[in-house]
Parts: sequence; C-alpha cells; structure tokens
Amino acid sequence: MVTACFSMLLHLLLLLIRIAMKLRLSIPLVYLVLMLTAFQPWYRAHTAFADGIFLVMLGCVMLSWIISLIRFARRALA
Repeated sequence: MVTACFSMLLHLLLLLIRIAMKLRLSIPLVYLVLMLTAFQPWYRAHTAFADGIFLVMLGCVMLSWIISLIRFARRALA
C-alpha cells in the first residue's frame, strides 16, 4: 500500500513538472524552491529583493505567453 501511494505521488509530481515545463514556469519554480530551501537565510535577509526577482521572472513568463498568443492569432488569421 505504501509503495502504491509513493508511486502515485511520484507520477503526480512528474505530471506537475511536465505541466510547469509546458507553461514555461520551470525556471521561476526552481528559483522559488531554492529560495525556500538552500538560500533561506539569504532570502529572509533580502525578502523584498528576492520577491522582486521572482515577480520579474513571472512577468517575463507572462510576456512570453502574450507573444505566443499574438503569434498564434496572426497565424490563425493569415
């Protein structure tokens, strides 16, 4: 039973990673995980700066989504 639960959890984690990669969120998520684990003392000392970096990364992801949407619309209308 424990093995089955672990296997399902692993498959769910892999699915979430694939979704993040398709949405181009892998780099911001890796940054977030690193800030909350390995670099936690630095993150606590520079919270505003670290959050700003994260928000800039999310803004770049959203900009890439908008550019992709515009390109898709242009191709569909052409």
